[in-house]
Amino acid sequence: MKNKVLFKHSKMNLKPSKPTISVLILIALCSILLMIRVYKTGTFLGLFLVWNLFLAITPILFIFLAKKLHDHYGFQKLGIKMAILTLMTTWLLFFPNSPYIITDLMHLSHLPKHLLWFDAVGIFITALTGLIVGLYSMYHFQILSKKIFGNTVAWFLVISSAILSGFGLYLGRFVRFNSWDLFSNPTHLIKQSVLETGNPLAIQTTLVFSIVLIGLYLSFYNLISFKHENIKNASKF
Repeated sequence: MKNKVLFKHSKMNLKPSKPTISVLILIALCSILLMIRVYKTGTFLGLFLVWNLFLAITPILFIFLAKKLHDHYGFQKLGIKMAILTLMTTWLLFFPNSPYIITDLMHLSHLPKHLLWFDAVGIFITALTGLIVGLYSMYHFQILSKKIFGNTVAWFLVISSAILSGFGLYLGRFVRFNSWDLFSNPTHLIKQSVLETGNPLAIQTTLVFSIVLIGLYLSFYNLISFKHENIKNASKF
């Protein structure tokens, strides 16, 4: 009897959460649009979006793993503490990939004119998917940071992450760096990044993307907080 109860409990845990289902729906939509394009054109020109979308989803995996470690083991043991902080740092390094797909709209000028409307929809949906996943991962980054460092520090880390991500978007789009360069060629990446801080385009791009990311996150945060407040208020009755 006990084994049956355990089996039922584990079976229940296999059910994906609603946010996961939402992300899967968006990924499926992106895939359908891409397959339609491949079928209609006979080319694989838009496949770069698949890789960009994969990178956009990656940050949420790191922050979820960090949350799992914190929930199961706390933040007391040095080994666990280092693992959590490493995962949070890795999240930050990969987070710019989530909003990066927005800049892929620049490719519209190079794509066939008769498919411009379709490609615009495809890139927009893919960018929207990456952005939503990114904002959701940032929300969990803030929750974890709040548990570890407190509310004030958590907000400081979120805003700092948005600013650094704005600079990361510039490095990715204009200097053509990516997250893997930090592991494959870190010296060149760091040196070039320092040099680029004096570039007016870098300053402008970082400022614009930082403001956009902070504004989008504040809107996203309030929407989720409003939902949670309603659930708490409803449970009081």
